[in-house]
Amino acid sequence: MGRMVAYTMAINIGMGGVLLRASSQLPVGSQCRVAIPVPDGEGTKPIEADGTVVRTDGGVIAVQFLRTIERGSFDALSHQTLGATYGSILDGYKAYFRVSRNSDLADCEKVLGVSKQTFRTSFYISFISCISLSILAAWIFRNSIPAYPNWVKVILSFVYGAIWLGVIQPTIDLTVFRVVRHRHAA
Repeated sequence: MGRMVAYTMAINIGMGGVLLRASSQLPVGSQCRVAIPVPDGEGTKPIEADGTVVRTDGGVIAVQFLRTIERGSFDALSHQTLGATYGSILDGYKAYFRVSRNSDLADCEKVLGVSKQTFRTSFYISFISCISLSILAAWIFRNSIPAYPNWVKVILSFVYGAIWLGVIQPTIDLTVFRVVRHRHAA
């Protein structure tokens, strides 16, 4: 019908069908179109296939394709890294910041391959860990930290925050997302 029904994660795929873990269910017998993003060097190009829902249970949807997907498309898909929704590390950072800029985390499932809840949980845990670790380190080494003027301390705090939010936290979160996708795929 031209509407997006659900973002899903492929559990198993073949030339004749796909088994999906889905956020919402479609009734058995429903006609649908599955779009599977595959990196093509310039971003992602979806492989699209029309199909029929043949089974739904426990958050899983089995779709049988009306026509088998082309061998070349299937080969491109099979060479894709397990669970990767982005190619390089730089693409991962771009995807992370693109999603995190939106207060509603638009396209989180599509771009990063994890649910909004997983994104939020990972972000908050790593952010709280950052604050705790920095306070703990400052407390443990308080006697060995030289006395600096307040302006130096403020600048160092901003540098630490920028490095954390711009590099360390996205790296931790992207690693967590990869582990989550591997677990779901297994």
